[in-house]
Amino acid sequence: MSVLAPAKINLFLELLAKRADGFHELETVMVAVSLFDRLEVTPTSDHPEITLDCAWDAGQVAQAKQIGDAGQLLGDLPPQETNLVYRAVKLLQTEENVRQGAKVVLQKRIPSASGFGGASSDAAAALFAANLAWKLNLSIDRLSELAASLGSDIPFFLHAGQLGSGQAMATGRGEKIESFPGRRLDLVLIRPPGGVSTAEAYRRCRIPEVPDSADPILASLKSDQRMSIPRNLTNRLIAPAREISSRVDQLATTCEQLDVVAHQMSGSGSGYFAICRSSTHARQVAARLKAQKVGMVFPVTTCGIRTLRN
Repeated sequence: MSVLAPAKINLFLELLAKRADGFHELETVMVAVSLFDRLEVTPTSDHPEITLDCAWDAGQVAQAKQIGDAGQLLGDLPPQETNLVYRAVKLLQTEENVRQGAKVVLQKRIPSASGFGGASSDAAAALFAANLAWKLNLSIDRLSELAASLGSDIPFFLHAGQLGSGQAMATGRGEKIESFPGRRLDLVLIRPPGGVSTAEAYRRCRIPEVPDSADPILASLKSDQRMSIPRNLTNRLIAPAREISSRVDQLATTCEQLDVVAHQMSGSGSGYFAICRSSTHARQVAARLKAQKVGMVFPVTTCGIRTLRN
């Protein structure tokens, strides 16, 4: 069973309150985009072990080396026991009393620790693919219950990234998903060298007395007017991220000088995105950013269902 796992961006991210469980109550608008990891799950009937073979795509490594330090641009690959993919498949096996094992192969293209959701998307893809490979016939709601115990962003990829419109509002700590139909956007993703500590960004962030509203961006996504997207997009974590990382600060300044519809950091960074007027415009912006060697650059579009079954 082979599945493509899309990246995501946060078009809106507002913090509402600090929760008793240590997380933040938030509102975020997420969209899946066409930068994919590939995950394959093969069931094994002769033993119950789960094995994970995880490696960077050779093309991504080559691109990163042309720019600079590949490790700083791509990020780390966690060892098997702490990898979210392994933990997701193991959790599914344990909770559903599956006697079969699985061989999992993950080819990475989404830079890690970037705010593009690669690890969460991979975990969702693993649950989705293992459910099919083991013929468990579990509902997306059941898979989402398991997903929420592993990470806040994972349910989004099950409800919107794998099977839905690719666009959703997430609330709670990010696990409550309300997907909605939307239109295509053309974007450029930028991953500068180095990451931002999510915990440190949240620790430094202040809860606003009057939160920003997601209504303008939601109305824009549901309309046919591409240029109606607000020029100033909300991400409450951008201020602490710019304090933590000079690379994020420099990238925000660089994007201010671009002729784009809007731009913002995704999640807690360090990944950034720029919304363009068309796919041609996105390629032009990507070429300009590559020439400036700001990091790894990917022209993408928003997407919905992107699942392959072999």
